[in-house]
This record gives sequence, structure tokens and C-alpha cells, in this order.
Amino acid sequence: MLAAVAVLSVSAGPVQDFRSDLDFLINSLKQYGAYVRQDGIDLDALKAAYAPRFAQVADKRELLKDLEAVVGELHDFHASLGTNSSSSPRLVPSGTDMIAHWASGRALIDQVREGSVAERAGVHAGDEIVGINGTKARKACEDWLGFRKPDARAWDWALNSALAGRWDTPRKVVLRSKGPDKALEMPTASKSESKRLLAIEQRPGAIVYLRPENSLGENGLIPAFDRAIPMMRSAKGIVIDLRNTPSGGNSAVARGIMGLFIGKRLPFQRHRVEERETGTVRDWVEYATPRLSIPIKASLVVLVGAWTGSMGEGLAIGFDAMRRATVIGTKMAGLRGAVDQIKLPKSGISVTFPTEQVFHINGTPRHEWLPPVLIDAKDTGDPWFRAASQALCVKQD
Repeated sequence: MLAAVAVLSVSAGPVQDFRSDLDFLINSLKQYGAYVRQDGIDLDALKAAYAPRFAQVADKRELLKDLEAVVGELHDFHASLGTNSSSSPRLVPSGTDMIAHWASGRALIDQVREGSVAERAGVHAGDEIVGINGTKARKACEDWLGFRKPDARAWDWALNSALAGRWDTPRKVVLRSKGPDKALEMPTASKSESKRLLAIEQRPGAIVYLRPENSLGENGLIPAFDRAIPMMRSAKGIVIDLRNTPSGGNSAVARGIMGLFIGKRLPFQRHRVEERETGTVRDWVEYATPRLSIPIKASLVVLVGAWTGSMGEGLAIGFDAMRRATVIGTKMAGLRGAVDQIKLPKSGISVTFPTEQVFHINGTPRHEWLPPVLIDAKDTGDPWFRAASQALCVKQD
């Protein structure tokens, strides 16, 4: 899990030249960026386009805005800065409460986060977004795009960036569903906070329900799962709910969880890195190893959604690859690859971006993988748990 984002302290001073930071960032992306070649990004053209801005920077707030623009050219929510200001973009998916996509010229809501500001305001999956912050949806997206010619992925990136908004600006959206258009004004999405690492419930039908509370980067989550072992051993079915893991985590915690449910060493994901200095590729498979002499054998379901991010996605593809669980849900966050962090030489601002490509064992890129049991987020109630109950052959009241 990434370290907490620092808040920018602004101090006025003489105009400074920060082209060395731009050079370092562009060169790092050239050498280590996992998707820059696949995306066809002309990094030299970006450097030329942005160099005049970095040659004369008035203050750190302006520098941060310029860096956010350069990183935004990647159209990748797994790339971000380690510093922000009050006017910085909110992170997606962790800092947003609705996810959408473009389809046939229409901007459509895919999912709304449970218990969120957007849900309370009356936003629903399936709503069409007509306007954002006083402009038509398409124009609002154009305002987030920079020099690169946008493709379909870029338009979706811009749409979700616009819906997440900026820290200091309330969001205004116009939605179209049945009946007349409705205009809503909302604050930015509230941050989901929970003091507990793991929610544990005993549900009807001898189902044990476990929900990591955005804690896949906390080593303490492993003993939290361990404390539930007696319950899981006596359960008819187990549900691991990964729908609140937008910040991702680390592989050690994921392996600690998976190791409870397997009786032998099994592969769960594949990594690929281009070693550009030598023109070679490093390609390897990561394994999970049993942690119990007798594994937990109850039937297992894993729930995923738009706020299943990064290592949450890795857990889902891992359980599927090991054929140890039925994965149920929607498209996940689609955060590409595994990330590393660099520190810019002059400003000291850190930048995180994908440096490894990650795949399901079957070769599907993790960010493109879909759960075998798909549900419709527009259905009322909790279609995820209904599908889980059916998979575990448990009747619902």
C-alpha cells in the first residue's frame, strides 16, 4: 500500500526552472513505464510540449499542477503523485463514489459506491450523465485531456476524473433517467474510513462473511483472518468481499490470505517487466503457499466490483487461477500492473506509476479480466450476495 499523500505547502518566491524534474520523469517513464510502448505514447513529444511550463515555474502549486498534467497524459489511474494541493484531482477509485463509461456517445453510470455521497444524493447505476459542473459531459471530459490524442480508454479516464472532481470543488451533475433530467450538487466523495481491518459476520445458512476494510496493505490483516479460522472451519460456505479495497495493498498480505485455503503450492499471478537497457524481458509466476497443515475446505465465494483495486484484483484472479473460489461481481477497478515510486531530483515530489505488467495465469491482463459470474449492478438490493447465496446453495429469507 502506498504511503499517505503529503499536502503541498505553498510558498511564493522567484521563478524557477524545474525542467530537470520533467527530464527525470520522462526518462523514468521511458526506462520503466510498463505500458508506455503498448499505449504508443510519444514521450519526447510530451517533453517538448511541457518544457516551457517547467522552465518558468512561479511556485510549488503551479509546479504541482504541471506535474499532474504530465502524469494525466498517461490516462492511467494507477499513476499518481505523492503530494497534492486543495485543488488537486481526487484519486480514482479510492477518492470517487461513482464509476462510469462512454457508450455510443452517452456517458453512463456503471456503479455507485454503497453508502456514499452520490448514493445519498440519488445517483443510480444506469443513469446517463448529461452535464458535469455546468458544461455538457463531453466538453467536461475534454477539459481533463491534454496533448495526446484520446482513445476510448482516455475518454473513460477523463469521464471518471471529471466525476471524481477536485478536492476543493463541489460536484454538479445533470442526470437523465426516467422522467425529466435532474440536477444534483454534491460535495466531493467522503473518504471511507474504518478502524477495523476486517469485518466478520455469521450469516444465515452457516455462511461466514469476511470483508477487508481497504486494508490489504496492512500486515495485521493476516492475523485478523487467522482469528476467523475456527468459524471458517465450521462454515458451510465462506464469502470474502473485496468490494472495499480501492487502495490495493501488497502481495504478502494476499498470499497470507490465500494460504489458508490451499493444500499445495499454487500459481496465482504472472508478472512481466521489459528490461530496456538489455533489450530483454523478465517474466515470472508468483505462487501462494499453504499456511495450514489442513486447509480450510468450505466452499468459497469472492465478491468484486468497481472498488476492487490493484492487489484486490490480484486476490480475485489468484483465487480464480487456483480454482479455489467462485468469483462473482462486475468489472473491477482495472488498475494496470504493479507500481513503483520515483522521487524527482529538484522538487522532491514522488511519482508512482506502473512498472510491471500483471496477468492472470491464463494470460489475460489483470485489468481486462472479468469475473466468471457477472452480476448487474442496476439490480436492486445486493445482487452480489444474492448470487453468492445461489453459488453456495443457501436459501435467502
